[in-house]
Amino acid sequence: MTLKAETQISLGQESYIYRLWSAISDTDALLAAILEESLEAVNATRGTISLVDYRTGELVTKFVAGAGWSEGMKELRFKLTGEPSNSISSYVAFTGKPYICHDVTKDPNYYPMFPDTRSELAIPLIGRGGRVLGVLNVESEKFNAFGENEARVLSALGSIAAFALSLAAYQSREKALIELGKELAATPDIENLLEKVTEVASQLLDADDCSLFLLDKSINRLILKASRGLLRPLVGKAVYRLGEGLTGWVAINGKPVRLNGVVGDPRWRGLYLELKPEEISAFMAVPVRGRNEVLGVLRVLRKKASPATPNYLFSDEDEELLFTLASQLGAALEREELQRRLFTMQHIAAVGELAARTAHMIGNKVFAMKGALKEVGARLSNLGLSESTQRLLSSMERALYDIETLLQDLRDFVKATQLNLQPVEIADLVRDLVQEYAQEFPHIEFELLLDDQEVWVRGDPEKLRSAISELLENSVHFLKEGDKITLRVAKSIWGGQKHIRLIVQDTGPGIPEKLKEQIFQPFFTTRSKGMGLGLAIVKGVIEAHGGTIEERGQEGEGAKFIITLPATEKSQGGEG
Repeated sequence: MTLKAETQISLGQESYIYRLWSAISDTDALLAAILEESLEAVNATRGTISLVDYRTGELVTKFVAGAGWSEGMKELRFKLTGEPSNSISSYVAFTGKPYICHDVTKDPNYYPMFPDTRSELAIPLIGRGGRVLGVLNVESEKFNAFGENEARVLSALGSIAAFALSLAAYQSREKALIELGKELAATPDIENLLEKVTEVASQLLDADDCSLFLLDKSINRLILKASRGLLRPLVGKAVYRLGEGLTGWVAINGKPVRLNGVVGDPRWRGLYLELKPEEISAFMAVPVRGRNEVLGVLRVLRKKASPATPNYLFSDEDEELLFTLASQLGAALEREELQRRLFTMQHIAAVGELAARTAHMIGNKVFAMKGALKEVGARLSNLGLSESTQRLLSSMERALYDIETLLQDLRDFVKATQLNLQPVEIADLVRDLVQEYAQEFPHIEFELLLDDQEVWVRGDPEKLRSAISELLENSVHFLKEGDKITLRVAKSIWGGQKHIRLIVQDTGPGIPEKLKEQIFQPFFTTRSKGMGLGLAIVKGVIEAHGGTIEERGQEGEGAKFIITLPATEKSQGGEG
């Protein structure tokens, strides 16, 4: 028969309950003491405490007490099932309900281990969220040895055992989170940290796989960055579009997903299979958030032990833990990005200060030299200059003009991050630029692809116009007649945040792979003229707007610059 679990006990029984709490710091000692007290409290012959192994779908005997036990009888395993003829304890673990057997010889759930056993009482150990952690079981040589009073006593002891197990799990998780937090705060190697997060998540959540996908804004895709399961060989290769599958759904909506299996969920795609859908017992994914946007998705799954065993579900506590891990990771990723930007800004500031002072001093000298050169030209003109002398004066004048152009580049570099913010409709800005360049370079084809809706950002229109113009200038420089430049502007949403993507792509020779890491660095250039500040200025402008810029073209197929900026509404913005 079954009995509803209760935890009330009489005042006379409280003394031995309190004695058990002295062992609370040692979970094994406490469980062993609870088992001994259980035998004494209900006058049982022998007993066990068994714990559920959800990975295998089994109930495993961990502690035994009383007469008749041998070494070979410990660590017994019983399949979790509601079917008869397995064991009373496994039946209790499966149903989560107490069980009183007055006569084991007539009970289909009894598993014969001792010939003298006549009656049995089993109580489930219930943790947070109603999860069965294990079973407290006692036996007697007498028929009808246990009733409702014994069940209440055992339930009280079982509550302490369940609390001890839950507390030990909580402390273990807390310790692991603290250690991980220290590593995330102190270790600069972000790749190792990503691996560490998936490792800790797998261990603490008892997961068969943990995978981390981070958002690459330049291509608007989620890329697998770390995994502790079968997806590990696909790190850097497995990709989800925003909104694609459960992983993409979490990224674009910024909300968690927790499922009892994945079969039947319309969002499931199974593009990269760790397990067959019918083998997945539970799936959970949470967004990795920064301060203002979703940076990626952290997901875990568990394998079903067998078709006959119940699904091993993730609990509210598990979801809280995964959220905590994702939050720690999000903070570390943002800190690493801020440090990178700070280093870049400090570098640019140092170079900028030197450039500003140098430009000012040289500018004064150039101005004086231009005045002196005009005076020399005026005086020599009365003497009848030879053709060679005129060429020499013209060459000097051009050289001074080139110096002024270089100085202006330096000034633009210094002012790149000094913004006058206001609402800017990117599509109009790009459309105007394309019209200008199409008229100026009729030998090149220009293609403009725009969303039907307006696309607004909060930015400096002049700085943004100059940055996009620099990209067009770069493309035009390397193109020949019949080549093509395509500009595409589109709005996207992920993690509840709106962004715009501007792609400038051409059909020129492209940028060699070995140079891609250098093209945005100040003073790097492959052209015969200029100081190599153009793309460094572009990068500074885009990052000052809270955006990113990357080059994703293929050598021999053309350059492809991808700009991502946070979108806004027309009504937002203003002077800044």
